Amino acid sequence: MSYVLFDVGTNWGENSLSKAANDPNIEVWAFEPTPSLAYHLMQRSESFGDRYHVQPIAVGDFNGILDFYIQDNPGQGCNSLNQFNDNLTDTWKERAPEFRVAEIISVPSYRLDAWLPSNIPNLEKIDYFHCDTQGHDLKVLQGMGEYIHLIHEGVVECAKDDRVKLYKDNHTVDQMTAFLESKGFTITSVESNDHLNNEWNVHFKKEYK
Repeated sequence: MSYVLFDVGTNWGENSLSKAANDPNIEVWAFEPTPSLAYHLMQRSESFGDRYHVQPIAVGDFNGILDFYIQDNPGQGCNSLNQFNDNLTDTWKERAPEFRVAEIISVPSYRLDAWLPSNIPNLEKIDYFHCDTQGHDLKVLQGMGEYIHLIHEGVVECAKDDRVKLYKDNHTVDQMTAFLESKGFTITSVESNDHLNNEWNVHFKKEYK
């Protein structure tokens, strides 16, 4: 049985491409709505055959077409369904100038509890759930409905608190941990992922008997 990795907000594929390359038993479902990045993932994963599935869609708590904001930065690490907060100079300091929008495109967005039955109807488990959707991670989890219980372990990103939100409607560590615990997950660690300590990763897992 393969090890199933969901990579939601795959970006350039730093997380999942190397894992698929190093372990032939890993099957990846990569969700990335940025057209150029989705194309990059398709090219880079050609040698993996049917073990790496690129899905050029957004994921959240809504089924339909949404605006998607493309960052004015070659790295495109902050492309998001969420808009940047209006004034980031105080909380993001020297990084604030890079948080501006170059383009707004329309992308298809799905709740996973609507998408999964039609696309992976026999899915039994998600061994690891890596989610980095730039301020949208909580909505991704909420949009899973009962399918959230297929997750064994994962990591999501959130703002440290309301004061340092990078995006409008960004969720916080407290909101994320409360939701995950309400679904029966254990928080295994919480750690900063930027030098300003504004964004944090929440690692979680569930014990299955």
